Amino acid sequence: MQNPDIPLLNVNVPFGPGSQEEGDMVLDYMQMPSEMHTYDMPVLPEAEAVAECPQTVAILARLQEMLSQYKVGNKPYEMVLSELPDKDLDMLNQILGEGEVAAVVSGTTQVMIQETVMAGVWRLRYQNAQEDTLRETLEVADVPDIVRKLAFFNKRILTVNIDERPASVLNAPSVMVEIAEKSRLFEVGELESAHVINLSLLPFSPEDHQYLNDAIGVGAVTILSRGYGNCRISSTQINGLWRVQYFNSTDQLILDTLEITDIPQVACAAQEDVEDSTERLHEIRTVLT
Repeated sequence: MQNPDIPLLNVNVPFGPGSQEEGDMVLDYMQMPSEMHTYDMPVLPEAEAVAECPQTVAILARLQEMLSQYKVGNKPYEMVLSELPDKDLDMLNQILGEGEVAAVVSGTTQVMIQETVMAGVWRLRYQNAQEDTLRETLEVADVPDIVRKLAFFNKRILTVNIDERPASVLNAPSVMVEIAEKSRLFEVGELESAHVINLSLLPFSPEDHQYLNDAIGVGAVTILSRGYGNCRISSTQINGLWRVQYFNSTDQLILDTLEITDIPQVACAAQEDVEDSTERLHEIRTVLT
């Protein structure tokens, strides 16, 4: 997306006291975010209704154990929910609610992912091309395992040929050279920390953006994180390369970055989040008993 052009000062325009006629434009600030997505206790069912869904009660007890034992960086814990009766599944969904992060993993089988109100607890639904549900799971992880496994399944090497670029493309090739080098380091495990390229600070034309987009391609994973506005995180076809874009509450792009890393941290639950979710689930189970 093109950054707004900043016009140069026109020295022929009068300035100083009396230079602004009535009706001239006044200072107009960008509208700031007005809402923030925060944790709200889900609307819980009555204890009597929960008692009629013993499998849901058992799942919540098992989930409590999983949260207590899970450490970020370890293998995720997973429960299969496909055989759960509809009544119990509806009850479970009501109790867990919907959190800040959602994701889609595209492929032969599409996976719809929704974080619950408890960070680090994820609901996954596997669907075929006809959108029939094949499998449903509940997972405790910083980010679902399938996101890591399939983010770059269609990866390819980024090649940069400056001589073949269109004449209108000026700045994209230098960024692509940087991406190619850092992606190579990521591939061999020598990238010590996440490498971030802030496109918002670069003089990119629409042609530069299009040339870069065509070069890096579209990956299998798209993640949306809601907080102040939205953060859209998309994998590409270059190993380790993510597009991370921040929008304010009026849907204006305010930060456009490329990040070379395993998974951008903004999409992941931290250990503190998991510990907080452990306490929240305990509170919820206490209310329901």
